[in-house]
Amino acid sequence: MEIEVGKMYTLRELAGGFNVSERTLTRKLEVGELRGYKVGNQWRVRGRDWLEYTGAVSGPRVFVVANAKGGAGKSTFTTNLAVLRAAEGVRVLLLDLDPQGHLATLLNMPVDPDRTTVQLLNEELRLPRTAPGHRDRWHTLWTDLLQPVPGGGEHEALSRLFLVPAHNDLADLERANFHRSKPIEYTLREALDALTGLNVDIDEVWIDTPPNLGPLTRNALMAAHYVVSPFAKSDLGLDGLERLMVLVEQYLEFNPFLRVAGLVMNYGNPRTIMHNEIRETIKGRASLAPYLLEAYVSEAERFNQAPRLGVPLVLAEPNSSSAHELRRVLQEVAARVQ
Repeated sequence: MEIEVGKMYTLRELAGGFNVSERTLTRKLEVGELRGYKVGNQWRVRGRDWLEYTGAVSGPRVFVVANAKGGAGKSTFTTNLAVLRAAEGVRVLLLDLDPQGHLATLLNMPVDPDRTTVQLLNEELRLPRTAPGHRDRWHTLWTDLLQPVPGGGEHEALSRLFLVPAHNDLADLERANFHRSKPIEYTLREALDALTGLNVDIDEVWIDTPPNLGPLTRNALMAAHYVVSPFAKSDLGLDGLERLMVLVEQYLEFNPFLRVAGLVMNYGNPRTIMHNEIRETIKGRASLAPYLLEAYVSEAERFNQAPRLGVPLVLAEPNSSSAHELRRVLQEVAARVQ
């Protein structure tokens, strides 16, 4: 559904066009999350207000790399795809929501425990939108947290890459303070909305998530425009995909611009029976088949040794088979999100 900035829309039109219930839209209008106008007993929403609410008017595109299972290579995919985008001239912000903190390791970046996604999500460090100094507080916080990735002098792509790393305190935050926010899923979205309002020069955000579908992954889905899901060639990998897709379908009601940009097999090998059986199984499942990428990443030793390289694989060994495979993955993802 194409939205015209100056046109007024009924809730029925928006609900039908974006797969969201009229009841949900009414609730958001009543609490002020969505701006609208009441004509008699009926709500109307201006096109621009709807686009601002969904994040389609301005701000960076947000990609989340997720899977319910571990061992799928999410961190390696996130890092290398973001670096490839930066090599194309895009200014990219990486957010690490996995308490294991692998993005900093892959980028050879030291972590200051006071400048991580813990601070970004900690409710006690944020202010309500109506509080005095709200904008200044966010400006101070984002200015402190945005950290350039080292190595920009040697690799130009890294000069356009920023990281807010993770810390293992994220796990404690998820169990404790994080659960005070109601609803908790909006925390990261609020932070990225604030970043957009500060006119920071970021074109895309890539988010790494933990190997589960808990509050941290749910925050990423609420804030994202696109989901990329790497999966291992196994039956357990398929289970993780299906659980993720069920959650994505549920979240469309609250984030109607969320789209699946691709499911990509990791550790693939088309000469093996398992590779082909898994792909055929996915093609036979209506919830997964439309999103399966033709591109895959093979079970290469250097891909598994990525943390030892000091810089992301696509920079350390740009002519390797794994680097070429990752480029093909990105090409397919880019074609799907245009």
